[in-house]
Amino acid sequence: MVTLTINGKKVKVKENATLLEVCRKMSISIPTLCYHPDLSPHGSCRLCSVEISKEGRSRMVTACNYPAQDGIKVETHSKRVLQTRRVLVELLLARCPNAPLLQKLAEEVGVKSHPFSTMASDNDCILCGLCIRTCRELVGANAIGFSMRGTQRKVGTPFEVASERCVACGACEYICPTGAIKMEMDRIRKVRNSDTGTLRCCRYMRMGLINFMVCSNGFECWRCEIDQMMEDRFGTHPIFALKPAKEKEPLSVNGFTFYPELFYSEGHVWGKASDQWVRLGLDEMASLLTLKADGLHLPAVGTGLKKKEVLAEISASGKKAKILSPLSGVVSAVNREVVENPSLVWRDPYRRGWLILLTPDHPEEISKLLSGFKAKDWYSKQTSNLLDHILKRASNSSLNGDILENANLREILRGKWEKLVKFVLGE
Repeated sequence: MVTLTINGKKVKVKENATLLEVCRKMSISIPTLCYHPDLSPHGSCRLCSVEISKEGRSRMVTACNYPAQDGIKVETHSKRVLQTRRVLVELLLARCPNAPLLQKLAEEVGVKSHPFSTMASDNDCILCGLCIRTCRELVGANAIGFSMRGTQRKVGTPFEVASERCVACGACEYICPTGAIKMEMDRIRKVRNSDTGTLRCCRYMRMGLINFMVCSNGFECWRCEIDQMMEDRFGTHPIFALKPAKEKEPLSVNGFTFYPELFYSEGHVWGKASDQWVRLGLDEMASLLTLKADGLHLPAVGTGLKKKEVLAEISASGKKAKILSPLSGVVSAVNREVVENPSLVWRDPYRRGWLILLTPDHPEEISKLLSGFKAKDWYSKQTSNLLDHILKRASNSSLNGDILENANLREILRGKWEKLVKFVLGE
């Protein structure tokens, strides 16, 4: 516990608490635009600025990401703080003069006009970054980001091209405080088209919240009784209520991504179970087989698969690699997107790069697959052996960070595809 003084009142709080959290518990109103309790604090809008002092020295800090410290004095509404907030609101109004949220905020802090040049009147983006952090931290798609600098700074996709990682979940639109983001129905239908080939893939499935669900409302989510149930139950967008990406953070094992909550087979197939289906895909190590792939064949919907029968066939330059199914069952859905674009498997192996949904004949078989610490130990040995045996003679092959982001390593693996197949699959 630490002891500090806020607006003349001494309080004891936990060491890891931020000043904003402490002030809100004390019912002290501090304006924010870029803060959300389910996201990491960013401090970009700076409206939550407060004045702290210790040993006769004072300075301004952002309350959302400044930790409570022993012995400091905090003023949330001093003259310096109020003047700072007014200037910040004036700058925001110059950028987005017609945003209702800013107009209301200006009225609250006493701003009636501003001395700055006004930007385009149709611009409502205040660059708070909430949409970017939601997409990265909760959805796990990382489809959008900041680009440009200065007055040209904006939010968008890389190179202003439609991102393959976007799942059209609508979380960015929901979290936008000014309504600057609008979801387009044509874009939604296009994005959700590829998972099942039926034009009915639900956004919950795209977000990884459920294994399989079809839409009967033409993607007009406001007509959906499931969405209404979520809204009534949680009062928020489902991604904020369930927070899948934040609760299930992946691990890095020798530079390869590993999800401890999944099941794994020794044939490098991962499985995610639900009440009725099991979603199957390739782990990140096996996904490297698609680096050079020019074709990926999956069984048709309705096909019966036996354990150790061919689940997927990857072809490259006339040669083939066969992936075996760890379970027996009937194919319920096929990811058409990876059939059309096999490289999506290594780009996003655990989400958009999944292969099929299987209705298992014997659900108890799932528990016999590797999971938890056993799976991690096995995966660690497999990836370590891969790097030792295939890459030991490669020059300048730094493996820090995400292994698939290493361009030099990708080139090495492309040149050793047959050896990679033999090593990973034992063929």
